[in-house]
Formats: sequence, structure tokens, C-alpha cells
Amino acid sequence: MALNPIAFTEKVVRSFLRYQLTAYPFADEGLHGQMRRLLSLDETRKSPLLKGPYISLSRPFRQGASVEALVAEGVLHPHMRQRIPPEFSHVYGHQEEAIRAIRQGKTTLISTGTGSGKTECFLYPIVSKCLELRDKGAGPGISAVIVYPMNALAEDQLIRLRSLLAGTGIPFGMYVGKTPERESEVTGKPLEPGKSRADYEETLARFRRERKPETVYPAEEVCSREMMRRPGKQPRILLTNVKQLELLLTRERDVELFAGARLDFLVFDEAHTFTGAQGAETACLIRRLRAFCGVRETETVCVATSATIVDRENPGAARVFASRFFGLPEQDVATVGEAYEHEVWDSERAFPPLPKKDPHEILAACVKAVEDVEGQAVRRVYRDLTGRDLKNGGWATALHEAMSQNELAFQLSEALTRPRELHDLTRELTEKAGRPVTEAEILAWLTLGAAARSNGRTLLRPVVHGFVRGISGAV
Repeated sequence: MALNPIAFTEKVVRSFLRYQLTAYPFADEGLHGQMRRLLSLDETRKSPLLKGPYISLSRPFRQGASVEALVAEGVLHPHMRQRIPPEFSHVYGHQEEAIRAIRQGKTTLISTGTGSGKTECFLYPIVSKCLELRDKGAGPGISAVIVYPMNALAEDQLIRLRSLLAGTGIPFGMYVGKTPERESEVTGKPLEPGKSRADYEETLARFRRERKPETVYPAEEVCSREMMRRPGKQPRILLTNVKQLELLLTRERDVELFAGARLDFLVFDEAHTFTGAQGAETACLIRRLRAFCGVRETETVCVATSATIVDRENPGAARVFASRFFGLPEQDVATVGEAYEHEVWDSERAFPPLPKKDPHEILAACVKAVEDVEGQAVRRVYRDLTGRDLKNGGWATALHEAMSQNELAFQLSEALTRPRELHDLTRELTEKAGRPVTEAEILAWLTLGAAARSNGRTLLRPVVHGFVRGISGAV
């Protein structure tokens, strides 16, 4: 269902402010009234509690090599053809760059946006390596340690690994505070050895249909600390957090977990969280882990991921960070950023005329219109905005063609390469168009641009950013 992102953002903010008000229920009516007034949306806009909303456009990532090509080159193990979903027949350009760098043994810092597939950048080469070790009959031992700043991220990755590794014979596990100590404490439905990925997914789907709360475990998952410590039962891929990794290196009973550890890979997700004193302590922990496992710096491929670690004014800062964090020379660090496809705009563009209807009415109709699969509602909205009709045929394609000739849409795409406040856009576009351009009209064009498609690609991909902060205390 489509929605007005600005209105939705304000709805979220209002709910958050109401929550803040109930967190401090002053008995004094005067104080309560002051609090209510200060936490009203209008007052909050003037305070540090609320910033935004900001609008930006996400850009389509450049397509990289096909999975088939990477397998043919030996970059990925042949079995990855069956492990990577067929709808993802090609990786993104930045994913290909990272996969190749990791395969070549380079310490790699991946700094791409949210939803850009950073996990695949390191997970595909790690799984490929583990498949190679399986084929060679290599002895047991941890090959990859993936460290997350929060358990929620580790748990999300664990769910993903269950589907990816079911039936491969590659053991994996998560060691965090909630990991059961004994095998008898593990609850859920474990699958028998030899069961395939299809068996796992069929069982999982059946449990969901029957609304069973139990967790389904493939035979490859090592679920308890007791089992992880047993000789020969260590996971090839270990998910954990910094605190637990510290404990694993200090508690005598956990020594067996790292017996025979290869430590081919060491990954830190959301690396920007490891700054200041915590970053320094974690950097020392990395060096202790390598020493504990008896591997040299060059024998472990280190990977860091972050959506925010790159400094545009100082591009080399990311390489310096990775170098100091992992204890390797700067020249040995590969940095991977985003690479985009070029948008195709018509060479002959013109600004649309001033809408004859109230832009707020058009926006309300526009939000509903893009849900009409027949496209008649979109055609009416487009006519209200421009006074012109879309061409016959598929409405999404016709809308894409028409908007690619729209100078206002083009100027929006140019202005929103970085997050902007909506009122800034109205001033800038009014000046360029030579006529008033309202916030409602801008939102209407962004809504239509998100619905306009050509060859499966949308013309505009608007993103709304809002920043709110709570009150740490009230006195």
C-alpha cells in the first residue's frame, strides 16, 4: 500500500512524543502542561529532539558479474549455483569487487548503503571456502568468525545461515549470551543428518502453516556451547559478539572451541560502532585472537562493513581505520564503495505547467492512484498535474517515458543526490521552474516517479529520513 511518506513520518514522530510524555507523568498540573506543550510537534520542530524530514533518492546499483561467470572463473565454488537464489543471477558491481578482493586474500572494508547487500559480499566467499574445505576432507576447526555489535543482528544472520547451509555438511553456530549451555536445553525441531535444504524449508513452511512456535534446526547447526566445545564438533562459521569473544579467549572451559581453528576469515559487521575506547579494546582483541589461534596477520582475511564509515572529504580515512583496527599496512587494505547505473533521461525535457488543481488534492489522489493496477487513476492524476495524457499501452512504461522528458523530475533527481529538507527543495525548484513549486507537488512527482518503470527499473527511488531523540531524564 502506498503512503505519503511525510505524513507517515509525522505520525511516527507524534507517537514517539506521546510515549515520551507518558514516560514522565508529572503529578503537578503546571509541570505536566509545560511538558505537553514542549513535546507538541510544533515546538519539537524548533528543538534538538527532531531533525528532518530529509528526502534523498537511492540510485540503482551497477550490475556485476553473473554467478555463473564467477563460478566458471573459480571465484565461487560450483555448489554456490544451487545456494544463491536464481532470481539473483547477477551480483551488484560492489559485491563482485568485494568478493574478488576477499577471494584474493585482501583485508577489505565494505562501505555501502543500507540494503546494498553487504552481507553477501563476505558470506559468499566464506561459504565457498567452507565448501572447498568440505570437498578436501579438511579437519574440523573454525574457519570464519563473524562479529556483530548486537545480538539481534547475529540472530538475523543465523536464520539466514540455516537456509543457506542446510544440507551442505558445513557446521555453523552462534555463541552469544542466550546460547544454551547444554544440548539438553536446546528446544525446537532438529532435522536428521543428511536432510537437504528442501527438507529444511518444507519443514519450516509446515511449522509456519500450523503456527508452531518451535525453531527448526538443520543438522549442520551446532546449537549448544557444550557441543561447540567437543573435539571435532566446532562450527566452521561462528557468529558472536565482542563481549562473548572476549570471554571465549579467557575462560578455560572454552579453549577447545578454538582447537584447530584455521581463522581464514574475521568479519566485523557495522564496524563504525567500534570507535574510541571500545574500538581500541576491540583492536587488541583481534590481535589476541590471532595469537591465540596461532595464525599470522597475512593468514586471516579481515573484513569490515559499514554504511557510514566513509568520509567524503577524506576518502583515505576508511583505509586508515581498517589498517589500525586490523593491524595491517594501509596499502594492503581494499576499500569497496557503491557503483551506480546511469539513469537515462530524454535529451529534450521541459518543465510541466502549474497544476490547475490544488496540489494537496492531487497528492492525496496520487498516493491512492499508484495502487490501481489498471492505471486509470494514474492517468487521471498525471492529467491533473500536467494537463496532458499519457500514451496508450502499459501505464507504468508510459509514465516512465513521460517523466523522463520532465525537467522538474530531472532537477529533483539532481538535487536529491544527497538528503535535503523539503522546504529547501521548494525554493530551489521554484527558482529553476520560474513558477511556484509546492511541497505537495514535489511529493506527487516523487510518488509517480517511484511507480514509473522501464525494463523492471523504477525512475525515482525516494527515501525519507527522520531523526528523533528521546529525553534521557526530566527533573
